[in-house]
Amino acid sequence: MPAGTPASAHVRSCPHCRELFENDALLGRRLALTNGALPERGVAFEPLSSALAAERGVRAFLRSRSTRSRGLLCLGLAAALLLAELARRRIPFSTLPASRLACGLLLLALFALVTQSALRPPSIERRAARLQSALALGVWCLPCVLCFAPDVHGSEELGPGFALRSFGCFAYGSALAAPSFALLWALDRGVRIPFRVLALGAGVVALLANSILILHCPDTHRAHLIVGHFSIGLVWLAAVYLGERWRRRV
Repeated sequence: MPAGTPASAHVRSCPHCRELFENDALLGRRLALTNGALPERGVAFEPLSSALAAERGVRAFLRSRSTRSRGLLCLGLAAALLLAELARRRIPFSTLPASRLACGLLLLALFALVTQSALRPPSIERRAARLQSALALGVWCLPCVLCFAPDVHGSEELGPGFALRSFGCFAYGSALAAPSFALLWALDRGVRIPFRVLALGAGVVALLANSILILHCPDTHRAHLIVGHFSIGLVWLAAVYLGERWRRRV
């Protein structure tokens, strides 16, 4: 596989080579099977033709949209969920501290960054590929920035009510953010979704769920935030990791 700065610069400027290198260079690898000559009856193209023939339905339509359009779909879904939560008025918007609003905006900006990273094909540059992998493995902990908000309290009595409140926030945030994970799965163009995209999807759930919980949960005790809010990303990452291991074993 061509690698290095000149190769990556050419791929960015050449639309034909960009198609060859998308989805882990699936098209380029299959064309390379011909060894420069077209075989009789197109034997080497049969797997590719079958994969293209199977591209039908809603997911095929979504996968065929441009990266910008797919990114806007993800942002639109997140905005709709946040507006719906804001309309419930569980916490009056005027009573939210400026620090928590700033943290919420930061989480949304990170949501856009992670979504774009998940929708783009893996980079052929080693340094950029390592950064993508590091982001995929560490994005679940980004909502911890809320711990630095001035209104977060450090002490709380850990009783039966604590466990119930924490589980309620965890379940509520996970359920509302789960459609963003499903949409990211539907928009991925890979034949088999790589673990990198699944890990970034877990991070997307963490970021969106914590943004929603800012508008839903008035509890600002640090213990509750860690157990009921921040744990969402870690649990989702562990779930996709175990699911990926099971898929490979099967």
